[in-house]
Amino acid sequence: MSTTFTLTVADFARLQKVVAKRFRSKAGLFSLQFGLRVTVWLCIGLAGAAYARVMREYPEISQPLGTVAVLLVLALLAIVALPYVAQVSLRKFMLAPNGAFLSPQTVSLSAASVHVSSSTGTTEVPWSGVLFRAEDEANYYLFIDGMQALILPRAAMAPFVAELEQYTAHIKNAI
Repeated sequence: MSTTFTLTVADFARLQKVVAKRFRSKAGLFSLQFGLRVTVWLCIGLAGAAYARVMREYPEISQPLGTVAVLLVLALLAIVALPYVAQVSLRKFMLAPNGAFLSPQTVSLSAASVHVSSSTGTTEVPWSGVLFRAEDEANYYLFIDGMQALILPRAAMAPFVAELEQYTAHIKNAI
C-alpha cells in the first residue's frame, strides 16, 4: 500500500495552524502566553487613557502629543502585524524549493510502520512512535513529537483510509 504526492506551501501553513491549535488546547486559557497578551493590551489601554487625559488637561501641548500619538498607533499596528510577518518569513526560510517537504514523497503503510521516502531521504516510523493524530479538510497529520508531523494528503490517502484508521486506532485525537 503506497502512494506518491507532493506537499505545497499551503500544506505547511495548515501544519502551522494545526500545531498552534494543539498548543492552545494544551496550554489552556490561563497560560503564560495568554497572561502576557492580557498584560500588554491592558498597558496599552491605560497608556491611551492617560494620553487622552493629558491632551484634555494641557491643550497647549497637543501638537507634540499628536506626533507621539501617531507614532504610538504605528507601533501598535507593527505589534499586531508582527506574528503574521514572522510566520511568512519563517515559511520562506524553512521551505527550500529542493528540500524534503516540497519534493515528491512516497508513503507506504504497513501493519508495523509508516514509511516515507523522497529524493532527500527515507524515514520509517513505527505506529507506536506516532504520538498524536490530527486532521483537517486537506490532510492527516501524524505527530511524532510536539511540533513535527508526517503530513499525508487526504486525496493521496483516499484508497488507504481504512488502513490508516486501523493503524492509528490506538491514538487519541489530541487536538
